[in-house]
Amino acid sequence: MIKKGTTYIFLGLLFFCTSCFEIIEEVNFNKDGSGHVTLTMNLSKSKTKLNSMMLLDSVNNYKVPSKQDIRSHITQAIEKIKKIQGISNVKNSIDFNEYIFTVSCDFADVDALNIVISNFSTKKDAAMIKKQKHFSFDKNQNTFTRSYHYDISKEFKKTNMEDRKVFETATMTTIYRFATPIISSKNPTAKIAGSKKAIMLRVNAQDIIRNKNSIKNQIKLQN
Repeated sequence: MIKKGTTYIFLGLLFFCTSCFEIIEEVNFNKDGSGHVTLTMNLSKSKTKLNSMMLLDSVNNYKVPSKQDIRSHITQAIEKIKKIQGISNVKNSIDFNEYIFTVSCDFADVDALNIVISNFSTKKDAAMIKKQKHFSFDKNQNTFTRSYHYDISKEFKKTNMEDRKVFETATMTTIYRFATPIISSKNPTAKIAGSKKAIMLRVNAQDIIRNKNSIKNQIKLQN
C-alpha cells in the first residue's frame, strides 16, 4: 500500500481512523491565470486515535506506515512537483502532533496546477486529470472551472462497513480567491464572500461518494 505514493499512505491512515478528517483545497488565482495553491489534509480531530494506531504494525488488514515512511513518500512527491514546468516556490509541512499535512506552490497556469494534483493520484487517475483536467480557465470568457471526473461509488461498495465509517464525518473544502469580483457560481452549495472575491464550498465525503453533491463548479469573473 505504501509503495504506490503519498495518496495511498494518507488513505491507509484514514482507514485506521474512525473519527473525522478534512481535505482543504485553496487556490489564489491571478488575472493572468497564474496563482498559488495550498493542499491540506487535516486529521487533527483523530490525533488521539492515530497516535495509538501508529504504535501497531497493522489494523484491519492494513499495514500501518511509519512516520519515516510518510516523510519519505511526501519528500518524493515534493521532488517531483519541483520539477514540473511552470511550478515554483514549492513548500510542505508535516505535523505529527496534530496530524496536519500541507503542500503549497505557485503555478504559472492551470495546466501546471493540474499536473501538481495528478502527483497525488494513481497512474490511471493522473492520466484522466491530464486528459479531462480538474482545473481550467477560459481567458476569453473569464471563467474558472473546477471539474471532478471520478465515480468512486463502485469502489466504495467493495469496502467493508468498518472502513466506510471513516467517511461518515469526513469533508472536502474548496476555497478559491480571485483578483476580480465573482459574477456567478454554478454550484448552488458554494458560498460567495461579501467582498465577491472569494468563494467556499464544503461537501461531505459521503455525498461525493454517493453522487449526491459535488465539488464541481464554474465561476464567472468580472472582466
